Amino acid sequence: MPIQVDSAERRAAIADATVRVAAREGLQAVTIRSVAAELGASTTVITNYLPTRTALLVNALQQIESAWLDELQAAVAGDSARDALRRAMRVAVDWDADELLRFQFWIAVLAVPDRDAKVDRHLVDSTAAMRELFSKLVDQCGHPQATAAADMLVLVAQGAFVSIVETPQEWSRERLMETADAAVDAVLAGS
Repeated sequence: MPIQVDSAERRAAIADATVRVAAREGLQAVTIRSVAAELGASTTVITNYLPTRTALLVNALQQIESAWLDELQAAVAGDSARDALRRAMRVAVDWDADELLRFQFWIAVLAVPDRDAKVDRHLVDSTAAMRELFSKLVDQCGHPQATAAADMLVLVAQGAFVSIVETPQEWSRERLMETADAAVDAVLAGS
């Protein structure tokens, strides 16, 4: 009888291995073979789920962003729209060592010239999902220009990703929380 493997768990393990390979050796080192070696598995284990390098990259991005967006969604549950907006922004800029690896991966993928269209589409869609969440919250706060205010928050969050990767020693959790709160205060002042 064949061993039953949960597809979602396998894809998550492959994504983690993909990020680890990229962190250790650079994005160019991410191949089906290198990810299989990182997992201690055959290349067939990878290609059963993800047949191409592009699929590996998109899978890693999907896993990273899905977990992140789930965390954002959980942060906005309950309480007032203002409190939810503040919590969402804090979650958006918070980080730890694992998150740093994911930010590094995201930036490495962004830096690839002539990215595959599937990778581009995923990046655009994930940013749109974040913008939609912030826009909804800002609108619920009564801001007259919810889309522009949400864009500002998205830019602050994405700028935080870059800053954390560039100079993590300068961006303590406390400093990021202060920055997140200041961005939300600026938006709420316009409500």
